[in-house]
Amino acid sequence: MGRDRRKDRDRDAENRHQGEFEIRVTQNGETLSLSLRGEPRDYEIEYDDKELEIEARQGEAEWEFEDVERFEILSKSTDETLSDPAGTFALAGPLRDHDFFLEGGVLTARSRIDGEAEALEDVTSITAGGETFQTAPLIAMLETPGPDFLAEDGPRLMTVNTPTPTPSVLWDQILQSVIVEIGGGPTNAAHAFAMVHTAIYDAQASYDAVAQRVSIDIEGDNLDVAEIVDASGAEIETAMHVAAHRVLSHLFSDRRDIFDAVLTERLGIDISDDNRANLVGVDAAQDVLIPRLAEAAVLAELSDGLYSPVNPDPDTRKDIARWTPEKQGATAPDPEALQTFLTPERGLATGFALPKTPNGVTDTSLTRPDGPKPFFSAEQQDAVLNFDAGTVTLAAPLKLDGQVWQAGDTIPVEKALIGPVINPAFISQAEAIVQTSATLTEDQKLIAEFWEDGSGTSYPPGAWMTLAQYVSQRDDHDAASDALLFMTMGNAMNDAAIATWDAKVHFDYARPVTVIRDLGKLGLIGEPGVDELTGETGHVIQAFAGIDPETGTSIGTRNILAENFITYQLPGGEQSPPFAEYTSGHSTFSAAGAAVLAAFTGSDRFDAQITIASGTSAFDAALPTQTYLFEWDTFSQAANDAGFSRIYGGIHFSDGNLDGLSAGAMVGADAYDLATDFHSGTAQPEQQPFFDEFLFG
Repeated sequence: MGRDRRKDRDRDAENRHQGEFEIRVTQNGETLSLSLRGEPRDYEIEYDDKELEIEARQGEAEWEFEDVERFEILSKSTDETLSDPAGTFALAGPLRDHDFFLEGGVLTARSRIDGEAEALEDVTSITAGGETFQTAPLIAMLETPGPDFLAEDGPRLMTVNTPTPTPSVLWDQILQSVIVEIGGGPTNAAHAFAMVHTAIYDAQASYDAVAQRVSIDIEGDNLDVAEIVDASGAEIETAMHVAAHRVLSHLFSDRRDIFDAVLTERLGIDISDDNRANLVGVDAAQDVLIPRLAEAAVLAELSDGLYSPVNPDPDTRKDIARWTPEKQGATAPDPEALQTFLTPERGLATGFALPKTPNGVTDTSLTRPDGPKPFFSAEQQDAVLNFDAGTVTLAAPLKLDGQVWQAGDTIPVEKALIGPVINPAFISQAEAIVQTSATLTEDQKLIAEFWEDGSGTSYPPGAWMTLAQYVSQRDDHDAASDALLFMTMGNAMNDAAIATWDAKVHFDYARPVTVIRDLGKLGLIGEPGVDELTGETGHVIQAFAGIDPETGTSIGTRNILAENFITYQLPGGEQSPPFAEYTSGHSTFSAAGAAVLAAFTGSDRFDAQITIASGTSAFDAALPTQTYLFEWDTFSQAANDAGFSRIYGGIHFSDGNLDGLSAGAMVGADAYDLATDFHSGTAQPEQQPFFDEFLFG
């Protein structure tokens, strides 16, 4: 949104209202023509759910059309006759809802929803989701062998072009598109990926004489189809599609029309049929849904009162090392509203391959890292900080500069206390974030934006599921291979969410932006000076100073108050996510995903790249300064980029990143090992999620 507004201003300033163009709108089989002055870029054109809205960027002119089957944007010559029919073609919906291929040498776009294909012969550009894409580089990409990444919304979203997706890839794409639209956060996204892909795998495994289903046969009604020799590949895939459709329809009932369209219009499957494939698919879905929905109800009850911030608002600091809710930011419906800790109950959920207690309950204490840096030194760990007064009440005797204080004495906070009273590592981790902020390179800024994966994306779990889609295309997977891969990935993402949220609630650690501001107020970071932007006096640091609201570009590194420190994130959004810092979810999700992909493929080799057009950043309108290429030789490199992106953005300290990467690698390896056991038929019954709950009540 921020990027679009900046582009709007630039376009208005250019005053390019020259010439005319035509929009042809087809409704109910009839075509009408609308002639407009200027160029298409002078208008905001939105097309969604067969509704077309056209609004002039200057002035108040606007048009609305309903039940639009299609529309085309064509150039007009000065004598009012149509020129070459080449022009801009508008896709229904965003780029991520389409795949592209060449048919008879002609670029063709196919909807991932209804499967309708549209030949784009002589079309030079396409619009999708408010963005314009040139067809020439798209055609060149399709003519080059290998899988293709496409960038959407500048560096913020990536999609894999999949002309022939497996059931797992197709429904993963549909699920991601829904998550992008409705949000919900990384924990809920990971939960959905695990459920959908477990159901797809279980449906496929039902036909496999060796593989075991992950889910318990709760109702004892699984069909005995593993030995059926006449089951065709089409039947097996139908069962997989039906399983995904049933799970998604339960999880996102208000999007049922989308899932129905995929199943019936694109795939031609009649869900009302009682054939064997439908029965297997429905049963696989039910065995996933019943325990997970029951668990969700229990967790929802537990969430009330489960977590209350020690620091209830930005103006109250009872513990400098604990998380503080921030204002939600200008892009929120209520910018002044405070954050609420997202899904604090997620750490109590049942995992897939996470350690268990002897009675079968997921034991996240065994995945929990050692913890972040404390504010006080070991000798003064029980000291008390009075933040508002700027004083410390000592927990042990202190000798400093020839003066002796006793335990219980209250003394002013000053830099001289760093070492004997205040933990130097707590200060240095904040100084490292400030130094990074002051010296951000273009590469680091783009990495921070590419991997931000916040609202309007499918979050870090979705990013790594997308990388799995790429591997599927690269290695030419069949339906069975992808059923196993995506089940493993989905459950690894969910395990990573459980382990991470356990640590976040347990340690309840403060975000860098809050720590840096607090240290500045206490005079423990920076030097006395004047904020060159606001004129305020206090402790000054050199750091990234924000975005110019007029140009949408960075105002660079400036001398600002530490109390005015900001993160490098989407302008107008939250300064940091609505949950505690330690550990980094991005790092844990990414390392888990990388571990699964490397183990599954037998190599850390990734060899992927994605091209980002210049000037498409939503963070800084000047970036990239030229066409930019993200490249990853290995999965590990991509995971490290994702983890360090949170350092560049000012969202995590180094410990949160490194400990998250370590935990994620373990989570991913364990998920792969257990998934392999299910696939090879060697898993034990007690390894099934919810085994103890449902067998022993």
